[in-house]
This record gives sequence, structure tokens and C-alpha cells, in this order.
Amino acid sequence: MVIKQGDLFQTTVSSYGSNGEGVAHVGEYTVFVPFTVEGEVVEVRAVYVKKNICYAQLTRVLKPSPKRTAAQCQYYGKCGGCSLQHMSYDEQLKVKKNIVLSNLRKIAGVCLDDAEIVASPEIYGYRNKISLPVGGKRGDVRIGMYRSDSHDIVRCDRCFITGKWCEDLIAIVKRFLDSEGVIPYNQRTFKGEIRHVVARYVDDQLLLTLVFNGETNRNFAPLCDMLKSRFKKWGLFVNVNTLKNNVITSDVTHHIAGITSILSKDVNGIVFRLQPDSFFQVNTQCKDLLYARAKNMIREEGTEVLIDCFSGIGLLTCAMCSPNYQTYAVEIVKQASEDADKMKELNGIVNLTNICGDVTEKLPEIMNMVRGKKTALLVDPPRKGLGEKICRTVCDNLPDRIVYISCDNATLARDLVWLLPHYTLKEIRLFDLFPHTRHIEVLVCLEKAQN
Repeated sequence: MVIKQGDLFQTTVSSYGSNGEGVAHVGEYTVFVPFTVEGEVVEVRAVYVKKNICYAQLTRVLKPSPKRTAAQCQYYGKCGGCSLQHMSYDEQLKVKKNIVLSNLRKIAGVCLDDAEIVASPEIYGYRNKISLPVGGKRGDVRIGMYRSDSHDIVRCDRCFITGKWCEDLIAIVKRFLDSEGVIPYNQRTFKGEIRHVVARYVDDQLLLTLVFNGETNRNFAPLCDMLKSRFKKWGLFVNVNTLKNNVITSDVTHHIAGITSILSKDVNGIVFRLQPDSFFQVNTQCKDLLYARAKNMIREEGTEVLIDCFSGIGLLTCAMCSPNYQTYAVEIVKQASEDADKMKELNGIVNLTNICGDVTEKLPEIMNMVRGKKTALLVDPPRKGLGEKICRTVCDNLPDRIVYISCDNATLARDLVWLLPHYTLKEIRLFDLFPHTRHIEVLVCLEKAQN
């Protein structure tokens, strides 16, 4: 059988791909079909064909799997935010686990039969942050999400993986933008005013940032009145982003009105302050489970020194601190390191030293200073992972234990290629901070290999 673009044919889904899409085999072709479940008989249309690879679109489910479920969201399949809402939550966890185990095997050569996965306490309404693009036209602004693999904006009046606060906020911002005649940004011409709506909602406190394509003298008083009528504590900011790329915000942010930060306390009593650009896990409840296990990994085997790299504003650092060991936190961004000092003071933590600098320079300095003490290294890098340079720095200095929190298991597996000649994998645990999406957080504990 020869498959050509546009062909309609039937097939059976036999497994899942690296993004959670269904995979079928037709003759010599491997066919990838999003929104399908293993075991289903489906009718699909070929969208793109190259050699023996076919990407297809689902047209009908002829024989559904018992693990298929009706998506709650009316935008599912159009909006690109979620990709697994069509399957039961148990099946989602199975898919994610298999993706992680497959990447570990193929990239790092680590073959595991199984790995524990911790489910999210809530699978709807769990997100505390949104970043929504704005399009449409003056007087009829469209706020929503990008269609999968495109820059077409799907208007979304609500999002099921965030709470009711998000639905109310979208309505308020749209009403303001329409009534004021604000012109939406056009990604093709680079003209227009409003680009994105970014918001964080934690502990009944809202930080709203409107991203504008340049400085603005708009009157925000009507918007402030609307926010005041719905939210008890709120802060309004304007971010100025004139870059002609896909970056959502720039480093230029103006406070307009309301609170300047969110002040809250985590499950362990750590007081923290969040500003509009602060990193904070989007799933608070599952984050607490992840951090609790990470701290246990650090405390085991009698750690005497903890070194936290990529420490940011210090929330994770403070959560990991203990009177039983000295903690050092390394962060390259000066403002973030200064904020970490403020968080240290806010919580009255004494045995913590925040250091501003590059990990490749500061880690060797700290390791030399604490030589002879049992040392644990904590890393929670961005999606790109540690990379070869940092991994080689770690292996040159050999802390006794590494606790690695990863939001991209493919780059984690790549980093393990460099780390595992010097370390053994003691534990791996998955935490589902992102239900209904393909993403998963992975926690790994490595022990220095015995010579």
C-alpha cells in the first residue's frame, strides 16, 4: 500500500509516540495520529507523508477503547494547550511513564522496567498561571490559546485546567480591551498594541500583566475598577515587548496599580513573595509532594552541605533548607539572587548563603571550601537541562549526591549520559504536575560511584 497526502484509510492504534499521540503501522508506514488511544480502530486522513512516515488526522473512531473519555473542554482538539484529555487519567499516567522510560533507554541507555509516578491531587483547575496570546481586531479582541503547531489563536472563554478565576479574568480583560478600542497585535505585520495576557493566581491573590508592543498611555482606571469588583487582592502591570519573536515578555515591566507582589506561605510554613516574572511551579499541590520527596533525598545518608544551583528567587532553596546542614545557593541573575536574600531574611534562615554567579565558576569554589564534608547537589534547571559544560563541572568536583528535578526528560536523559560514568542511579520518581498535557516532572537521585 502506498499512502499519499489526503488519503483516507482505516488502521489500528498499537502504541504511543513521544508526544502521547497514537502510533499505528500500515504496511511499511509508521502512522502518527493525535487524539487516539491504544487499541482503537480509527479512520484517519494522511496530512503529511515522507518516505515511510505518515502524520495523519483523526476523522472517526470506529472502535473506541474503554480508556477513551469525553473531554470536558469545548475547545479540546482546537486549542493547543492540552493533548491527552481524550483518555482516562490512569491511561495518561501510563503514557507519560512510557515516554520517560523510552527516553531514558534510547538516549541514556538506562533500562528500567518501571518507575513510580505520583498523580496530581487535582486534575482540573490546578494551574495557577496563564499566558494567553491576544488577536482579533479592534472592538472584537480574541483572547485564547494557539492552535497546535500554529500561531492561529483559538478564542477560549475558559480553561478547565485553571480555575474559575481565569474565566472571570478573561471576561474582564476582553471587556476592557474592547471598550477602550485597544488594537490587538498582528504577528505578521508586527503592528498593534496588546500581545499577551499573563496572570498568576495564588492564595486568592492575582498578578495581571498585559504585554504591550511598546510603551502605552492607555487609561487603566476602568480595568482597575473591574478587577476590584472581582478580586480582593490584585496587582496590574504592563510589560513592554517590542521584540519580533515568540518571547512572551521582556525585562521591562511597569507596575500600574494594586499589589506589587503575592505574599504567601507554602505547606511547610516557608513564606515566599512572587513578582510577575518569578518562577513558581504551576501546580501547587503536586509541587508540594515533589519538594517533600526531594528534601527526603537530600536528608538521607547524612548530608552535611547542600548546594542548590539555578536557585532563582530562593523558594526551592528555602524549602530544602535544614538546621542539619549548611546550604549554598547559586544564581546567575543578580536581581533573583537579591530576591533570594530577601526570602532568606523573611524566613529567618541563618545557615544559608546566596551566591550570585555562574555555576561552572562557583560550584568548584564551594566544593573546595567544603572538601571532606558529605555534599548534596540540587539542580532544577530550565527545559534545556544542564548541558555538557555544567555536567563536566559537576563530574570534575563529584558531590556525593545529586538531586535533579527535570521538566524535560529528554534533556535529563542527555545529561545522564555525561553524569552516569561517575554516578549510579539510586531513585527516579515521576510527578504529574501537568494533567491532560504530555509534560511530566521527573525527580532523580544519583549517588557517587564507589571506586
